[in-house]
Amino acid sequence: MCTLTNGKLVAAANATGVAILSIDPFRYTSPQQNLAIGITIASTALAFIVLCIRVAGRVSSHQFALDDALVCIAMVLSILETAASYMFIKTNFIGIRWQDVPPHDPVPGLVWNYAIEILYNPILALVKTSILLFLLRLFGQKRDTRRFIIWVNTANIGMMIAVFFATVLQCTPINKTWEPTLEGTCIDRRILFTVSSSFNIFTDILILAVPLKIFMGLKIPRRTKIALMFVFLLGFLTTITSIVRLVLLLQGLFMLQTSLSADANIGFVTSAIETNLALITASAPALRPLLRTWFPKLFRVDRDEVVGNTERRVLGTAATRMTRLKSQTQLPSQSPRKSEEAIMTFNGIVRKSDIIIQYSNPGLDNMRPATATRSPVGRESQQLDKWI
Repeated sequence: MCTLTNGKLVAAANATGVAILSIDPFRYTSPQQNLAIGITIASTALAFIVLCIRVAGRVSSHQFALDDALVCIAMVLSILETAASYMFIKTNFIGIRWQDVPPHDPVPGLVWNYAIEILYNPILALVKTSILLFLLRLFGQKRDTRRFIIWVNTANIGMMIAVFFATVLQCTPINKTWEPTLEGTCIDRRILFTVSSSFNIFTDILILAVPLKIFMGLKIPRRTKIALMFVFLLGFLTTITSIVRLVLLLQGLFMLQTSLSADANIGFVTSAIETNLALITASAPALRPLLRTWFPKLFRVDRDEVVGNTERRVLGTAATRMTRLKSQTQLPSQSPRKSEEAIMTFNGIVRKSDIIIQYSNPGLDNMRPATATRSPVGRESQQLDKWI
């Protein structure tokens, strides 16, 4: 097969020896094709900017972890997918009316399509693993939640490996994937891509269920709960895009009737939108410090309002009172304190310290200090309190 030279028509031959014409696809364009290219590049650029902000914030706070590294790897793969998508759009004349598509060699387009198929699934799987690791670190103290996250992540990684090898080895020999006329066998790619896309949607829903269940049970200010749920559940946008992509995929694979005209069908870009939107929504929770600076009333939680942290509750009822004992002789405390101060006497020595005295009996005769403890019910609240 001859290579393309300066956009001129060049004779080429397929596996059967029949001469075909190959042209320079970069000479052909249309508004629809430019739109497809613009969406693909713009979505990748936006994802890259959001990821850079995330990494900068995590590094500056010395919190860069494995989940951040996995998202960075997914971003590199997304950039490679964008480059392959650009070549696919040009070599397959995406967005150009079929009447205007000249006779051309289909092999280059099939090669770029094969590259996109290989890159697509690992990007989503790595992003989901990153999200699950973040949720595990944040809410993994509860056994049931931890077990659920581990099982979902195991299924996600297993599916990533299985789909990767199934995609790479979809045809035997491999080059039959882009040269259909060669002798060999291929699996039913319609079933492969339909099952993998459906599984992606299913795991999306399972992952979104974790923060939804936890936040619904937290006793924090309503406005803060709504804001945090909004940040964590932005992944629904990715799920909606995945569903749209699956519908378009089924229409193309099974030759179903579609309302899109030949010159307006740029549904291919949903793959790039889905992967980059997954990167953006996965980084949203990690942008909390920035969001808290921009929207302090929504994203700044008053830790005294988080139920479950009994050491910081305001004790002002009849049954439990906080008292401050004063004395004329005081020893300076060893370090500055921000909480309420109290004076306790031990063996005749008066020491100033920061404590909270909680009484189990309102009567003065039976007043006994009780040790402040953390309620087991508030473990998620306590961990969220650290993250916030």
